[in-house]
Amino acid sequence: MSAVLLELRALAIRAPDRMLVEGVDVDVHPGEVTALCGPSGAGKSLTARACMGVLDVTPGLVGGTLKFPALSDRDWYAGVVGQGKRAQRGLLRETETLRGSYMSYSPQAASSALNPGRTIGRQMEMAIVRRQKAVPEAERGGVIRALLAEVGLQPWVAGSLPGELSGGMCQRAALAIAMASDPRILIADEPETGLDPVLRRQVVELLLTVGKAHNCGILLISHHEDTVDRIAEDRKSTRLNSSHLVISYAVFCLKKK
Repeated sequence: MSAVLLELRALAIRAPDRMLVEGVDVDVHPGEVTALCGPSGAGKSLTARACMGVLDVTPGLVGGTLKFPALSDRDWYAGVVGQGKRAQRGLLRETETLRGSYMSYSPQAASSALNPGRTIGRQMEMAIVRRQKAVPEAERGGVIRALLAEVGLQPWVAGSLPGELSGGMCQRAALAIAMASDPRILIADEPETGLDPVLRRQVVELLLTVGKAHNCGILLISHHEDTVDRIAEDRKSTRLNSSHLVISYAVFCLKKK
């Protein structure tokens, strides 16, 4: 079985009056980060959602293939390309078992994306039960405490609501929740959003540290190219731009500093 975790080819997504994304290729490998860069509105988050089988525009998917070679040779877009909303809803249902288990999503603006009515610990536990390898209920508290420690949070955070935490703590908590399902792929959607430069750097470095510890592949969405340039080891020259015609990504290995 291939070691490639995600293989996206020639993604094309259309709105009624224009192309939103066109010609996007993305690969994600274990122990590496793929950074998808570009300005606001270039289609970065749209591409990230498409990688998870979430397509919420019409006519939507008009081109591309999506495979998870580490699992199978299946093209998840087969029968969906050009078929409109009903086929896209079918894809959403079929990929539901992958989201939160094989791949996990850490949203931008974590303080508003987290469930305000559930404690951080409860949200982590809900993610733990989605693991491909079950964790006994008696062991879940230990898993939660260990993950919180990994992201630099104290055990008491598990009993806190998101509104009781600072923005930086919410971002760390969101990362802990995303990693609680022990995913093979972590999609981090602009984790630096709303943070000052110092916190932004800390959060990205933490993301790399956690990814290395779990040997997962990371798809990092960012419009801060200075951040990507600083941590990238193998910088590729093109990038997603506002004309939706050019894609680029930087790939850098978590095994080196």
